[in-house]
Amino acid sequence: MSNRRSRSRRREKILGLDNKTFYISFIVLIFIILICVGVIVYKDFYEQQKVAAEKERINSEVEDIFKSADEEFSSLNDYKANTLFRFSAVGDILCGNNLQKYTRDYNEIFTNVKKYVSDSDYVLGTYETNVQDESFLKSIKNAGINVVSLAHNHALDNGKDGLAKINESLEKVGLKTVGISSDNVEDRVKIFEKGEAKVAIIAYTYDNKKDGVNIYSEELAKQDLEYAKKNANATIVMMHWGNVNTNEISKEQEQQAEFLINNGADVIIGAHPSAVQKMEVKQNSNGKDCFVAYSIGDFTSDFESENANLELILNFQIYVDKDGNTTLYKVDYTPVYMIDWGVKAENRYQILDLKKEIANYQTEESNIDKRTYEKLVRGIERLKNIIKK
Repeated sequence: MSNRRSRSRRREKILGLDNKTFYISFIVLIFIILICVGVIVYKDFYEQQKVAAEKERINSEVEDIFKSADEEFSSLNDYKANTLFRFSAVGDILCGNNLQKYTRDYNEIFTNVKKYVSDSDYVLGTYETNVQDESFLKSIKNAGINVVSLAHNHALDNGKDGLAKINESLEKVGLKTVGISSDNVEDRVKIFEKGEAKVAIIAYTYDNKKDGVNIYSEELAKQDLEYAKKNANATIVMMHWGNVNTNEISKEQEQQAEFLINNGADVIIGAHPSAVQKMEVKQNSNGKDCFVAYSIGDFTSDFESENANLELILNFQIYVDKDGNTTLYKVDYTPVYMIDWGVKAENRYQILDLKKEIANYQTEESNIDKRTYEKLVRGIERLKNIIKK
């Protein structure tokens, strides 16, 4: 009997300890859950604060590269003969296999960014492809681009006949072309007008051992620039040069830019590297401000490289006064990004307005996830550092 009571007390004691342990464990568990929830809420709050601060900072940044401070520009239209040319430039226009395969409407590529060139008189780009799909060509025209260079390393991939067909197809949809070679300097140097003012545009590529487009040489460039100086108020040179997939400019690019500027080029727009490179305002031998964008990267491509997808739309203005004197007035840019939405998207590729996408993140208007947001923020900072090296 005594043994039975003893066993019963031991069982009650054990059960009592078990109940106590259970309640303590339960309380500890609740406490841990509350801590975890608190950490999550704090992290979420911190993340929202961080995103808000990033948005505010990025939105406040101005993408100005240069602006003349001369007082005579305070009223640009005091004289009817004064002219302000507004130019925009985009990078290499490519149309790879995936871009063709996964795009239902090419116009969708440019929906977010074409407003940034709508006020420009001329919008320049390099047509670095041999695709003659009329819907693609029309989409480029619809996006606002109206002048394209054919002086690039793939221009003769299909021979001279192929180049002639591309040129004909581009002109058919209303795109002016530059860069095709000729023995006549007046055919190599294209003159574009606005009112009484004129701007010459010339395009060259590096020596690809193929005859048909303008191959850069100092002798040819000097002849063309002398003609441009006599027949236009300002000269823009489009250069296909440099090394691929790098943000660093080559010594050859520097030397060629120096030569072009000192022989009459007012603006140099570079392409080919498939990556953005630095920009700078340089003074020529007469002390005049000239602008060099060593590479403005790609514009349309289906490359998977984040560096290649990081792009910009360049805007620059040239002021021509009543006496025909020209001044580089203003240069700025819009940061953009060529995104791949994935194979399930109806239109897989699209050029995003970087600042707008960042501003819309975590709102109903946003289509991007956190990973893409961070990529865009990283890209806009990288772009700023590259340009102003």
